[in-house]
Amino acid sequence: MPHHPTRLPAPPPAARRVYPFIDAIRGVASLVILAHHLLTYVPRTDETLAAVPLLHHVVWWYGGLATQVFLVISGFVGGVSLARATPEAADLGRLLLVRYLRLALPAVATLLFAIVLYAIVPPSWAAFPLFDEISAPGVLAHVAFLQDVLGYPSLLAGFWYLSIDWQCNAVLSLLIIVQDALLRRLPGLSRSTQGFAALGLPMLVAVLSLFVWNGAVAHEIYATYFFGIVFLGTLAGLAVAGRIPPAIFWAYVAATAVAAGAAVVQSRPHLAVALTAGVAIYLLAQRQPVAASRADSLPMLGWLGRISYSLFLVHYPTIWAVTSVARGIGGDTAAASWPSLVAAVAASLVAAVLLHRLVEVPTLAVVGRLKPRQAGAVSLSR
Repeated sequence: MPHHPTRLPAPPPAARRVYPFIDAIRGVASLVILAHHLLTYVPRTDETLAAVPLLHHVVWWYGGLATQVFLVISGFVGGVSLARATPEAADLGRLLLVRYLRLALPAVATLLFAIVLYAIVPPSWAAFPLFDEISAPGVLAHVAFLQDVLGYPSLLAGFWYLSIDWQCNAVLSLLIIVQDALLRRLPGLSRSTQGFAALGLPMLVAVLSLFVWNGAVAHEIYATYFFGIVFLGTLAGLAVAGRIPPAIFWAYVAATAVAAGAAVVQSRPHLAVALTAGVAIYLLAQRQPVAASRADSLPMLGWLGRISYSLFLVHYPTIWAVTSVARGIGGDTAAASWPSLVAAVAASLVAAVLLHRLVEVPTLAVVGRLKPRQAGAVSLSR
């Protein structure tokens, strides 16, 4: 059997650990994104929240940056998975199919849900436009996660993330496989250099992402723009799992801090948010790993985290439908908007629970059966 010295060194045997705070962070981030879209798209929210203008201002301007937290979490969970097994070239296609189905099936169900709502709610009631433009080719492009690449306007807020998530998953898997193929014949690497050697190519691409592609508008629709953020989470996951020295993670943190400082000067705070999230997740994971049997220690936020992907998908069309019906029945007044905002949040949570139970859970069962046996490999999200 051939020797593979460049594989990530195995940690000592230990009970599998989970990090319940990850679900809590997911849940909070999903609520922030919901609030951001509520304040961004629904008319008169500034009047409704006049008593708390600072909250309105902060969430309206910066709430969308919570997607950077999702990217870091995706990388972290991917790093923990990568710590258990390195992806094989023969399994790449299946890994990518699994990730596609995991993302796409709930997303397609959400698109159908939105189209049905669009057909039912009278156009004159619409609180804001649900779709800028809708066509059969555009819907198919969304199903393939190619809407931005092919130039179709996004049908629903936040759907750009799905394409980026899948692309980053593909890039990371491919880079790890190529790196392993390039280095597997090199003998005599010391254990202290194995981790860095196995991550050399992904590290190079991540640094290019941070300092070159992240500032280029042309790259915003590709993984190259966001890969450096996802890789920050990946290194955090590998470090807390004991597969790479913490020094590698902290060296990359330092590089990210330099890139984040330059981005803030350019009025692009997203790297700074990602950096803060990555360091916080690493420190929390170092302090709070628990046995799987205690994963329910944060039940409410954990529950919200478990439905967070469904909530991320379904909240926008639900907000549109609820506020549009409220506008059609009660009129377009600031006094009537409070009940509609509360109802929109409640309805979004209900819709997320239904989507999670009816589509997301069965999808997880399907992809679980499709995964390669060693495919603890690279999975950039749950």
